[in-house]
Amino acid sequence: MIIPESLTASAGSAYLIVIFVGGLLTNFVPLGPINTGTILLYSLAGFLSFAGVLYLLGPLRKHVAIAAFLLLILSCLAVFKAVIDANPMSQRARELAIFFLGALPFLFFIQIDDPAVRQRFLRILAIGLFGLSVFAIFQSVFADHLPLNLFVLRGDDPFAVADTVSSSIQLRPTGLTGNPIILSSILVFASSYFAAQWLERRKLSSLVALFCSLVGNYLTYTRASFILVIPVLGAVWLFHKRFRIRHKIMFVAAGCLAVIGAQYLLSSGADVIILRRLQNSDPEAIQSTLGHLVQIQNAESAIMAHPLIGTGIGSQGDFVGPQNAIITDGAWWALVLEFGVPLSLLVVASLCIVLTPLTKYVLRQSSGNRALAIATLSFHAYLFPANFINSAILGHVSFGLYWALLGLSLAGIPVTLQRPKPLVRFRELPRVLRPIEGER
Repeated sequence: MIIPESLTASAGSAYLIVIFVGGLLTNFVPLGPINTGTILLYSLAGFLSFAGVLYLLGPLRKHVAIAAFLLLILSCLAVFKAVIDANPMSQRARELAIFFLGALPFLFFIQIDDPAVRQRFLRILAIGLFGLSVFAIFQSVFADHLPLNLFVLRGDDPFAVADTVSSSIQLRPTGLTGNPIILSSILVFASSYFAAQWLERRKLSSLVALFCSLVGNYLTYTRASFILVIPVLGAVWLFHKRFRIRHKIMFVAAGCLAVIGAQYLLSSGADVIILRRLQNSDPEAIQSTLGHLVQIQNAESAIMAHPLIGTGIGSQGDFVGPQNAIITDGAWWALVLEFGVPLSLLVVASLCIVLTPLTKYVLRQSSGNRALAIATLSFHAYLFPANFINSAILGHVSFGLYWALLGLSLAGIPVTLQRPKPLVRFRELPRVLRPIEGER
């Protein structure tokens, strides 16, 4: 290899570490107006993306080659789309840079099948997710006593909700990831991962970590993550049980009981912050709900006006600002607005194709070491619906973490599950796929 594998493995470890501690670096190791954590994260992302492209020159397992092929095709289409868009070039260039530096490390992580390197990455992942869960609890408990640089990223304002019981303001933890919604989305994945680990190994440490992630998630007072963590954990359990009929019935019954219990709590008049937010009796919650409804209406109108090409790549980015963007929240709406309906459908279809081998893998009777794959699949029970109302996945930390997790999950599928030829050359992929298309 042109780049030593020891160097890329170290860079991969550093990338995962920076994902979790980038906020601390930004606040405590400042480089003038530059966010240190973001610069370091993107520098490592660029190196891993380059290494991942070079690794494509070697033999690949078929599902790896197909996933890499789809991402590169989508990247080329995004570049072409940006070239023909009419919105300012600075918007297009910046959005493409953010997309590439967040997504292209996937090409590196998807090829990590060395057991020692993979185990190192998974250890960093577990420690980072647990540390973030504990840090969220710490931020919430000691919110009134912490300096601002231990609570929010430099330059941001604290996030809070009103506590009518104590007539005070309850600060919401951010984990220094950006905001409570980004943190809660990461903690939803943490819950799915620790739950999958516990089901697979029955270790007390996984159960403790699961509890911490759930408490941390609750303390963010984010409605979407509070509700959707329930189907995520249900999906973890079903994937672990390989979706047998009796477990499906048990899941439906548990879901009905959960709905009945939730309805009772909401109608009981209990004065709990999260219940007030779910009931929209909290002023901040009412404003947030109305804001989401207005943005959805604006998005629908703009999509109907520009269904094929959208409003241009980068036109809905955070850097555009609320005064110029059609929406400021809702990842699916932003995708359709920037990419147009046809290309957005292609993105979603490609993601489903990439997830298919994971589903087949975890449902096989002989599958082992499935925790990360189960967690990644189950996380989409949060991701798909939540993307209609928030943009948590588009944060620098959450976006990079998602692609790294997806790559590591696919890389963990054993070669023995590939048939009939486990290894192919990436440049040969179009020829390999032609017979499959012909059989259809």
